[in-house]
Amino acid sequence: MEFSKDQVTGSLRLFVARRDDLLHEDEAAFEHYLQRFVQFCQEDALAQSIIGPLQQNLTVNVDEWWQKVNAGELQFPPESNAELLLRYEILGSLADKPQRVLPFGVMMRKYKRDESIDLFRSVIIRPFAEEMTSRLGEAANLASPQARDLQAVPLHRIPKVNETRIFLSHKSLDKALVYRYYYALKELGFSPWLDEPDMPAGANLERELLRGFNESCAAVFFITESFADEKYLAAEVDYAIKQKREKGRKFAIITVRYPNASAVPELLTPYVYKDVENDLEGFYEVLRALPIELGPVRWRARVVEE
Repeated sequence: MEFSKDQVTGSLRLFVARRDDLLHEDEAAFEHYLQRFVQFCQEDALAQSIIGPLQQNLTVNVDEWWQKVNAGELQFPPESNAELLLRYEILGSLADKPQRVLPFGVMMRKYKRDESIDLFRSVIIRPFAEEMTSRLGEAANLASPQARDLQAVPLHRIPKVNETRIFLSHKSLDKALVYRYYYALKELGFSPWLDEPDMPAGANLERELLRGFNESCAAVFFITESFADEKYLAAEVDYAIKQKREKGRKFAIITVRYPNASAVPELLTPYVYKDVENDLEGFYEVLRALPIELGPVRWRARVVEE
């Protein structure tokens, strides 16, 4: 079946939006995003060019699969087409009966709804979405640069919304310097975390700091002439090292040392640290060390919209 450029672009754009919502948005709206994703797969012509032939030529028993899940078994057909079709039918059955997600979690000793949803996303949805991403690209024949961009980034490279902040650790005397980094990062599209704008009045300090680190993919420590004692950041260093151990390469500890500053604290020396002469050098080194990157170059909306 031939698809026009507009059909390809529209289908891939909608698929990416539905896919990413389902994988990354808040668990409270999981059922809503699941139903929208399944509806897209049922109604979109490009998606049906993949799923339709599988339904015509193969038979899978989704009720039997759920029965085995309730008995503690998790199995998929060895053949890739049958596996893809079964995963698709599982998503449809869960959209009809969302309560099934809890027994699925219990099978893997996950007893809370949010934990069960995260598990279902990892075990069922993500493999289906990855395979559909690949097959949609092939079905569309990647007819244009726009289609390639929309088919684009592999799912394992798409982080969750709540894990891409950049924690800016500093001494109060360096607030003006760190704000320059804060505004520059925001202007580029990153999401920096800084105590004053991100900590509500009256909030518990330790709790908010911990939340900031949990939502971050990097911690940047600023060592300047004002830095005389590493005790002030001991808790933040501990939080950063804990995140590094848990997240591995998805979390970076970055230290920027300005002229005439004291030595980098010993706990930070195993990680990325750079001696810089000015803010521009420092900003360049921070960008290089981040584990996340920005999207494709594009015109600002105000430039092209009337």
